[in-house]
Amino acid sequence: MALNSESLKKLRAWFLKNAASLPWRPSDLNALRDPYAVWISETMLQQTQVATVKDYFIRWMKRFPSVKILAKANEAEVFNFWQGLGYYSRARNILKTAAIICDHYGGKFPQTRAELEALPGIGAYTAGAILSLGFHQREAILDGNLVRIFSRMNLFNFLPTDKDFLEIYWNYAREVADSPKAHLHNEALMELGRTICKAKNPLCENCPLASACLARQKNQTSQFPPKKVHIQKEWHGTVLVIESKDGKILALENKSDEKSPKKAKHANPFFKNQKTLPHFESPKNAPAGLPMEAEYFVNADQIEDAKACGSFRHNITVHKMECEVMLIRLKKTAKSCKVPQNTLWIPKKQIKTLLVSNFCHKSLNIIELQ
Repeated sequence: MALNSESLKKLRAWFLKNAASLPWRPSDLNALRDPYAVWISETMLQQTQVATVKDYFIRWMKRFPSVKILAKANEAEVFNFWQGLGYYSRARNILKTAAIICDHYGGKFPQTRAELEALPGIGAYTAGAILSLGFHQREAILDGNLVRIFSRMNLFNFLPTDKDFLEIYWNYAREVADSPKAHLHNEALMELGRTICKAKNPLCENCPLASACLARQKNQTSQFPPKKVHIQKEWHGTVLVIESKDGKILALENKSDEKSPKKAKHANPFFKNQKTLPHFESPKNAPAGLPMEAEYFVNADQIEDAKACGSFRHNITVHKMECEVMLIRLKKTAKSCKVPQNTLWIPKKQIKTLLVSNFCHKSLNIIELQ
C-alpha cells in the first residue's frame, strides 16, 4: 500500500524538523540543489558512510567547485582526491562524465532520466537524485534505506535481487515521488532510513510512519527486509615492491582490455584500469624464496636481494584477502631493466600519490618499517 497524504505530511514535517546539517545539503530544504553537488555527494555515498564522506566532499568541492573545472583535471589528481573512498572506477567515471557534460551539454546537466543514465557511472538511483533534488522533478529514487523502509511497511519478504522484485520496489518509490514535494519525500526517506529505520535496533517510537508500518504493528521489524546472503571468498596472495637501483618502484597498469593470454594471467581481478603494485594469488605457507610468478615482472638475474617483509589483511567486495609483501631490490637502474609492457616505473617519492588504493598503501607501509 502506498503512503497516503497524511503519512507523507507527517514525513515531511519530521524531516523539516530533524534534518541533519550536511555539507551538500542547503539550509533551505525546499531550495533547488546544484545538480553537480548532488551528483558528487551521491556518488561518494555509494558504499560509504555519511560521516566519512563529509570531509571528502568538502575537499573535493574546494578543488573542483564545478563540472567545468573538474573536466579539466587529470586522472591522477582526481584519484588523489578520491583516495580512501575505494571503488576507484567511480572516480574514473566521474571524470569521463564531466567531460561529456562539458563537451555535449555545454557544462549543464541533462534533465531527463534517459540522458543521465547514459552517462558513465550514473545509474537509476543517482539519476533520480539529480532530477529530484537538483531540478525538483517527480522522479523516484531507490537505495538500501528505502528498500528497508518499504519492506517493513509492507511486509515485503523479498529483496530487489531480480527484475520482478526490483520493479515492485521501484513502483512503490514512484508513488512516493508522484508529488510536487517529491524532493522532500525522497530525501526524508533516506534520512529516516539512516537515523530511525536502521537495520539494527530501529527507533520505531520516533518514526513519523510508525502508524502505517505493518512490521511495527506485528513487532517484526527485525525480520524485514530478509537478510542478504553474504558470500565471502578467501584470497591469499603476494604483493611485490620492486625497487630499481635509482630508487624507482615498478607499478602494474592493470588494463581491462588486455588481450595477451600471458598478460591476462597476471592482470589481477581487483583493480581494473588502475595503476597498482604487482601482485598475484599464492598459496599459504609457500616455500621461502622468490616466487616463480615474480619472474614475470623481473628477471631473476637482475635481482640484488629479495626478502619477505610482513603481511596485511584487506577486504575488496566479497574477497577477504591476506597478503604477503616482498621487497625486491634490483642491481640495475630502471632504464636498464627489462620489464613487461604493462608496467611502468614511478619515482619512489611519488609512489603513494600515484598509487592511491589503500591496498597499495598498506603494502608500502610495511616496506617503510624495514
